[in-house]
Amino acid sequence: MIDHLQQGILLEEAQRFQEALAAYALASQEEPGNPDPLLRQGALLDEVGDYPNALLAFDKALSLDPYNAYALSARGDVLSTLGRFDAAIEDFSDSILIDPEDANAYYNRGLAYASLDQNEKAIADFATAVQLDPMHGGAYNNMGLAHFKTGAYAEALGDFSNAIRVRQGFACSFTHRARVFEALGEVNEAIDDYTRALQISPHDPTTLFFRGALYLRLQENKKAREDFELLLQTAPADNQFRALAKQKLESGQ
Repeated sequence: MIDHLQQGILLEEAQRFQEALAAYALASQEEPGNPDPLLRQGALLDEVGDYPNALLAFDKALSLDPYNAYALSARGDVLSTLGRFDAAIEDFSDSILIDPEDANAYYNRGLAYASLDQNEKAIADFATAVQLDPMHGGAYNNMGLAHFKTGAYAEALGDFSNAIRVRQGFACSFTHRARVFEALGEVNEAIDDYTRALQISPHDPTTLFFRGALYLRLQENKKAREDFELLLQTAPADNQFRALAKQKLESGQ
């Protein structure tokens, strides 16, 4: 079993995913009472986007070891991806009972709560995640989004600033903070943050749209047109902001 498990790990590292899955399956056959090959199999199936079979692998692993915190959290991730947020929350909660120091379990449960618009519960989980891991940029960022949704703008500004501090190079936190500045009427700060986001990710359609819309509101029509035109040149065909940018260009408002 160990030989096939190690072989699967090496194949996975070489991105030979189907061969790795076959090796994990052999390891599981050789030691059917051991959940480790199933956990490896489930994680890889999740990574390649085969969510139904990933779920089956984690179900089998948990039938062998019902109190495996990793398996519960990993299955919760798959359930969230499938939009089964209530079931995911149950798995994350069970995982937290077993391992209350796992910052990612709180973070992922927070994401599930946020997907259900249960923002206060999401904020509480994100806050616990950053207490356990003060460098968890994703938790700060998503706590900011939840605070923004509830109108707690001062808290959201602090969250996004923390996300920027601990997670350099992620444009979205600048864009999110710009949206808060814009909501507060601090338009110069908003433009600065949109611009910083675009320095990191020059073709991000969300940032281009919102900066263009703000430029248009400020009657800086040339700059607005440049943002909208760049968005239309570079955004994927199915991006939600394409039609909005085209409408802004045509109407000039």
